[in-house]
Amino acid sequence: MLISEKASSADNQQETHRRMGILRDYTSDTIEFSLELATLIALLYTDGGVSKHGVRSWRIYLTNSSQVAIKLFVYSMVAVFGIAPERIQVKKRYVTHYLARVTSKEIGDYLIKTFGTFRTLKFENGSQSPAKLPLDKIIKYNLVADFLRVVFSMDGCVKFYSAKEVNGRSSLRKNICLACHHPKLREQYCFLLKKLGIKVTNVLSDNVVRIQGEKDVKMFAEKVGFIEGIEVTNHSRYWVGKKKNDVMKFMLESYDNPSYFLKLFNNNR
Repeated sequence: MLISEKASSADNQQETHRRMGILRDYTSDTIEFSLELATLIALLYTDGGVSKHGVRSWRIYLTNSSQVAIKLFVYSMVAVFGIAPERIQVKKRYVTHYLARVTSKEIGDYLIKTFGTFRTLKFENGSQSPAKLPLDKIIKYNLVADFLRVVFSMDGCVKFYSAKEVNGRSSLRKNICLACHHPKLREQYCFLLKKLGIKVTNVLSDNVVRIQGEKDVKMFAEKVGFIEGIEVTNHSRYWVGKKKNDVMKFMLESYDNPSYFLKLFNNNR
């Protein structure tokens, strides 16, 4: 092959790599912590992850029932790592869910080296994973509310329903919860919420972080909230399919007009 042909072939290969976003030169020094990166790792700590693929490569993925979440994952991957959107596979999974994933040694190496594991469940031997949030960076770049918004949109819920008291009368139950089975991460989520002035309870028996009381629920709504368009899943019989922000709005309205919502719940039993 002539030198000119070799040069042309190399140029074409580099162009292909550029278009496909193959990261061969990325290091921790070339990627700055940003809103997009904070969003990505929030997705990975909740409904996503980074898992080994073969001997040397990694799968970076997100599984969720919301197309809004899937599109956010794709956007964040493209924005942070400069890869082509076409490299991210998106397909239906389990009828109601979508799986978005990309295979990359370079991206996986960067994420694991920079943030450690994203595994939140225990290992088979019962030991806890060493997962932890990059609190210093989240706080330094003033991304506490943005990070928590993604986390609560994925694994959080609005618990707003009526229940009978011991005396037989109905009353409203109102709180916002974040499900998390990792004790260290729960503590860190509580720490970040308190940084925003929101009172929170780490409920060890239920593996949840709970926000309740009008003042703190309202503060959560104003400072954090949920990603617009994220809906309540079928874990909630009454609110399934409704947007989480809308349900939170109804819950806030119930503090001024509880009888209206008690009647609404009782008529739909």
